[in-house]
Amino acid sequence: MVSGDSGPGAVGAPASLRAVLAEMREVLENARERLREASPGSGAEGRRSELAAERDEHALDIFQEILSVPPLGLPPGEAFALAMDRLSRLLAADRALLLVYDEATGRLVPRSSRGFRREEMETLALDPSQGLIGRVFREKRVQTVDEAVALDPFVERFLVRQGIAVPVRTEGEVGGVLFAGRRALGAPFGTTDVLLLLVIADRVGSALVHQRLLERHGEHLARLREVRALVDEQRPGREPHDILARVSEAACRVPGVRAALALAGSGPSAITAAAGAGRLRSVGPEQIQPDDELLAEGFAADRPVAIRDLQARATARPGVLERDGLRAGLLVPLRSRGRVLGLLALADVEPREFSPEEVEMALTLAAVTAVALDSRRGLEDLRQALGEQAARQAEQAEGEKARVLTAFGGGLTRELSAVFALLLGKSQLMLARAPDESLREGLAALEEAAWRGTDVTQRLLGLAEADRAADLSCDLGAIAQEALAFARPRPGPAPAGGRIEMTADLPPTSPVAGSAIALREAVVNLVLNAMEAMPAGGSVTVQLREVEHGVELVVADSGAGIAPEVRPRIFDPFFTTRPGHLGLGLTVVQAVVLRAGGRVDVASGPAGTTVTLWLPAAPASGATRSDESLAGEPAPAPALEAPAAPVPVGSVLIVEEEDGIRSAVLDALAAAGHRVEAAVDATSALDRLALGGIDVVVTDLALRDRSGLQLAAAVKQRSPGAAVVLLTGWGRRLHEERVRGAGVDVMVVKPIEPERVRSAVAEALRLHPPA
Repeated sequence: MVSGDSGPGAVGAPASLRAVLAEMREVLENARERLREASPGSGAEGRRSELAAERDEHALDIFQEILSVPPLGLPPGEAFALAMDRLSRLLAADRALLLVYDEATGRLVPRSSRGFRREEMETLALDPSQGLIGRVFREKRVQTVDEAVALDPFVERFLVRQGIAVPVRTEGEVGGVLFAGRRALGAPFGTTDVLLLLVIADRVGSALVHQRLLERHGEHLARLREVRALVDEQRPGREPHDILARVSEAACRVPGVRAALALAGSGPSAITAAAGAGRLRSVGPEQIQPDDELLAEGFAADRPVAIRDLQARATARPGVLERDGLRAGLLVPLRSRGRVLGLLALADVEPREFSPEEVEMALTLAAVTAVALDSRRGLEDLRQALGEQAARQAEQAEGEKARVLTAFGGGLTRELSAVFALLLGKSQLMLARAPDESLREGLAALEEAAWRGTDVTQRLLGLAEADRAADLSCDLGAIAQEALAFARPRPGPAPAGGRIEMTADLPPTSPVAGSAIALREAVVNLVLNAMEAMPAGGSVTVQLREVEHGVELVVADSGAGIAPEVRPRIFDPFFTTRPGHLGLGLTVVQAVVLRAGGRVDVASGPAGTTVTLWLPAAPASGATRSDESLAGEPAPAPALEAPAAPVPVGSVLIVEEEDGIRSAVLDALAAAGHRVEAAVDATSALDRLALGGIDVVVTDLALRDRSGLQLAAAVKQRSPGAAVVLLTGWGRRLHEERVRGAGVDVMVVKPIEPERVRSAVAEALRLHPPA
């Protein structure tokens, strides 16, 4: 160690240290240089590479974050919100906005935003033909905004200093615009920023496509639900107008048009029903012109007729669609089983094309409507057929009922006539001989009962009036007058229940087919029923009027009406609600009218009952008659009362198989001084006649071996001078020509009264005095 020296050696020490330090610096520099040469990432170039790598890695992270936004699987609103979040963070944009084109308004409207106030977005709607946003939408390319570019109204309104807008593509078309902006100046948007924004726009476009698919799917489901509801509502039996109204409303919603019109019929000149919706809601069948060319074309078409612009068509006269100012039209004929049942017309206010989906939906609605109308038509045809069948069955049932009642009434009348003839004959003979007063009273009661039974048989004769000539006719007005004269209350004090006023309106009418006797009985029954329905008094009105193919007789009363539970049985035989009545009045009425080919209608309510008889007009060749003899039925035996001159007597042969009636006639004639003999059949009668000495033959109509008319003819052939008296319970049904032609001189209608038999034989002896 050198110490304390102050010589020249001391002065050189610091210089040597500086040299050493300089050498060391050089060595370090050389080492650093060598390190640079040894490491490619060292130095400024390496730093730049590291920075570039860091930027690439950061950009990759950014793109991966953007791609993490799923285009599908999220609701569109959430996908848009994620895109706005990435856009704001990655591009350092404090304003981000997605605008989508609205086809309904033709403007760009906000769908999602960041950095804008809600109230600003609610009123924002941009014209695609104006400004920065409109230029991006139209030109389909990227546009930027900075201070060097003149600001447009959108940029001025929202105070954006820097901005970039890119188109959002959906299914090959631009469906919107994605905008990112900054309110403060900073580093300008670079190529990477544009690429980032385009990637985000692509993700947004995919989300928009997904949203449109979802909307279309929802619309399709809604349309299917609408069609299903339409099918469910088309129940059989709905009125055509209801069917058309429902499909018109559905047509406005399902294909989405402003007006719809549904028509039922085979053409514009044959519209049976019409219903519209939308702008055609007030259209009715009366507004459809028969010469509407457009509708005629639709009715005649085999497939839908689509017209883009109705106003551009050259027509001689505007139709219902053109008159309403509609432009686009789609006409679909309603066809079912090869028949045109109507037309469905859809229309819009602006010219446009109808998409295949809209045409298919219109075809579906038309098919549903055609099936509903066809079902309705088939149901109406079925109802009509069933109604006609029911009417025929009812007519057949009524005819069968009348036939059964005729047989019933005829057989019962024949049997009862013989019984009551025997009762009357015997009771009257015994009355003439009985000395005891108490016995006479009993016989008188027996005679009265027999007469009441006789009245019943006469009522039953109305059921047996079946054998009438087909060409007979009668004056219904004259018959009604006679019936009223019989039923009209007699002058005198009013009955205890009250007075009945009768009013008749009987103008002259054409002759009707039917039996005068039977119709007179029917009208009398109706008038008496009407009077008895008003125990407290009231009014009875009888009217006669000419109607198509016949004449109507109306009998109305002001009584309490027929109870609903009684109404179905009013025509049943022997059914009555009035004590002491037989219940044959309306039964006889119905039987008589049905046999004449007419009908009976009964209407009843609290204000009274109205019975209407309709009878067909008589054939032109028929004779008009109102009394028994002129109606082709035999008149009662003339001069049956006891003559003033001496009664002639003679030899009488009685032909009757009923023991009781034969005995009664024998006693009655023997008491008058006649010489009487009896036979039980026609054969034994003719044998006795061959012996001679018979002046009068009294025969029953119904004999076991032949009819009384055949026996009368044989009597006239073998003994022309002998007279014939016919006994019958069917006198009202026998025709005068037939009776006279058989040789009958006098007829006595059962039940048999002794005096009537004696008078008939006396009249026969006057016609053919004994030799």
